[in-house]
Amino acid sequence: MNEHAATILSIVRALAICERTGESTGDIADRLRMPAPAQRILKAAVGAGTLSDPAWASGLADMQAASSAFLQALGGRSAFAALLDLGVLTRAPLGSSVGAVAEGAVGGVTGDGQARPVSRMSLNGDALLPQQADAVIVLSREILENSSAASQSFVSRQLRRAVAKALDVGALSTLITSATPTFAATDNHAADLKQLLDAVNSGEGRLCWIAAPDTANSIALLNDGRGSASPEGVSEFLNLPFAVSAGLAAGTLMLIDGDRVVGDIESLGIDIARHAALQMNDAPTMDAITPTATPTVSLWQTNAVAVKVSALFGAVAGTPDALAVLTDIEWPALASG
Repeated sequence: MNEHAATILSIVRALAICERTGESTGDIADRLRMPAPAQRILKAAVGAGTLSDPAWASGLADMQAASSAFLQALGGRSAFAALLDLGVLTRAPLGSSVGAVAEGAVGGVTGDGQARPVSRMSLNGDALLPQQADAVIVLSREILENSSAASQSFVSRQLRRAVAKALDVGALSTLITSATPTFAATDNHAADLKQLLDAVNSGEGRLCWIAAPDTANSIALLNDGRGSASPEGVSEFLNLPFAVSAGLAAGTLMLIDGDRVVGDIESLGIDIARHAALQMNDAPTMDAITPTATPTVSLWQTNAVAVKVSALFGAVAGTPDALAVLTDIEWPALASG
């Protein structure tokens, strides 16, 4: 078993207890007999920086390994992470310049004295700039500090759900913004799918689908032999990888050429708050630009703890036609094809 598998959860528990008791994180790690990697991270003598800064935390070898183990355990919850792990999307280091071949050189066989064909090769590229995805969950202090297997399993699931959605919202919205072909769906799902394939399929890349949950439900129930797509996780449709993501707006389907889409996910950062006041809303209205008064919940008064897990990621399309997006899908659940 990977010794770093439970490290992130151990760090979250230690920081939550430290916030309440004022003990040093090293003392807590010893008292609770946490896994060795968690103890090394919590006892690390680092002068500047905090675990809430993922760029700083990535400098710790154990934190890097713990981040990788946590991200790999997301399962099919994050379409972006799953397709990177499967090698469908192309990995490249964050901050690097990336490029994709738009037109390849064509070779030919010629005889002596004959002209040799030469074709144009052009590269379209961009920098894989790091972005930060923040996932915030609020838990009761008792369940977060409880050491039982059931409690730790519950907290671990909530952390993974939150991080998976934050990554997909950030990465997929970035890719959709850069997509040139965007189509509105019709009642003819076969014609809609062909539009996406015509726009992206060059016959040279590795294609994959990403669908919003409601779209995945419709595709999973299509009764026309086009595939055996699952309404969750990663499966196949038209013999291509098919991933479901809560990070996409309802009625959305993406087709991506993974050879021309580059991305990566790096280390995690962790922060804990017990005295904040939060707006419990998926679409908060209280911001610095257009503040709108709304009820908030005091974590201290409700004996709750807020956990923020941050991840550095990057995603970019190497060419404008590396993906296509279909929106406003309302296909009937059962189609005769």
